[in-house]
Amino acid sequence: MENASKALIMAGEILIGILVISLLVYGYTNIRSLNKEEQGGIKAEQLAAFNKEYESYNRKLIRGVDVISVINKVIDNNQKYEYDDDYTINIQFKMAEAMVFKKDGKTSSTVTFDTNKIYNINDFNTIKNNEDAFTDFKRRIFDCKEIRYNKDNGRINYMRFEERKMTENGYINGIM
Repeated sequence: MENASKALIMAGEILIGILVISLLVYGYTNIRSLNKEEQGGIKAEQLAAFNKEYESYNRKLIRGVDVISVINKVIDNNQKYEYDDDYTINIQFKMAEAMVFKKDGKTSSTVTFDTNKIYNINDFNTIKNNEDAFTDFKRRIFDCKEIRYNKDNGRINYMRFEERKMTENGYINGIM
């Protein structure tokens, strides 16, 4: 009889030990899932804040100076994520009016931005390096025609701007 009561006490101790270990594992699992949810919420907030910076340029009637601002943001972003294509952004712009300016002040050497081509950030550096062209670009009016998001991470990865055509009375579909 004495052995049977010792066996029951041992079985009870083992059962209590298993219950304590189960409770600890359950508590740890819940804490980890809460931590993951919190991190997911932080990532979602960071993604929303990132996209909001660029989505503010997703509108009609945007001045050239604003296009320059978004291009500069993209250049900074792409330098930061130089080796990670998932985080880089591509910007393209199309001119409605030709842009012709002298390169390095030489009359024989001109650079032309015409209406039949879509330009990218590298082309913008040519404009940026010429004061007259840069001033002209800042005064132009654009529309954001397209914005795309990376399907894997939800971040903006492409924006396209098109200049509005100038008429004698002002810009088409807009105020001068």
